[in-house]
Amino acid sequence: MKFKFIEHTADVGVEAYGKNLEESFSNTALGLFEVMSNTKKVKETKKILIEIKSENIESLLYDFLEKFLIIHDAENLVFARVDVKKIIKGKECSLEAEAFGEEFNSKKHEERSVVKAITYQRMKVTPKKIFVLLDI
Repeated sequence: MKFKFIEHTADVGVEAYGKNLEESFSNTALGLFEVMSNTKKVKETKKILIEIKSENIESLLYDFLEKFLIIHDAENLVFARVDVKKIIKGKECSLEAEAFGEEFNSKKHEERSVVKAITYQRMKVTPKKIFVLLDI
């Protein structure tokens, strides 16, 4: 199992899993897009590169997911696959990832919930499990 949803008042929780931190981050991003659309109907016709730097691992997760919301809003893209290539933890945390998807088309893609924001509330990041609440 890559992720599951946890009901919450006015929010949706995403609990994502992986064999390491990179896979857990990747599956959290996939869970974000599954809240917004059916990712199984998204073709991998566009590839984007993402590089993020933050002061700690929770901020890195927040900034990573927030970047996807910005890309979705600005470029109308949805993603079917996210591959986090490298996460470096230290005095400053950084991440390198590739995301594969296409432009959202209401005739082809299912429109689900609008994610307004990522929250820090109850956020938990461990190498094999991540929990984050999304404001919908």
